[in-house]
Amino acid sequence: MDYDVSFSLAQDDEAKTISNLRHVIWGTTYRGIYPDEAIDGFDLEWHTQRDLARIKDPDLRVYLIRFADIPIGYFFLKTTDPVYIGSLYLLKEYQHQGIGRRAFRIAEQYCAEYGISRYYCNCNAHNYPAIAFYHAMGGVMIDEDTGHENKREDQLTFEFSRIT
Repeated sequence: MDYDVSFSLAQDDEAKTISNLRHVIWGTTYRGIYPDEAIDGFDLEWHTQRDLARIKDPDLRVYLIRFADIPIGYFFLKTTDPVYIGSLYLLKEYQHQGIGRRAFRIAEQYCAEYGISRYYCNCNAHNYPAIAFYHAMGGVMIDEDTGHENKREDQLTFEFSRIT
């Protein structure tokens, strides 16, 4: 399947596609972590405007991930110091197939090109599959902000050292 997966910089007219993916992925990943109203009452228009702003932000690279031209996920790379990989979301049926690793290779290539030795990501502290993935990618947890009444706010920060 890997050969049919592509990564491209998102275009303005793809903001709604990204927001729709987020809504679906939240429903399969964050049910029980995020309040039900955040998922069930998902404001597609608000999220679309936020994603459009991310796509237009010169300090971000928003990547849409496709399988055989079907959108299956996305992530963004904050390119200012510190470099940060965010919102690495994949539809459940496409997880555990090396696609997330390919997203990290894009971050690695960016860091190599600009001589950056470390980059970061945040993860919800209750998203155990993502935590395991970030550890497998060589991430070291450097910060933990947990214990909030709303589990959505519990976050971990991982640091990654670029392989030279």
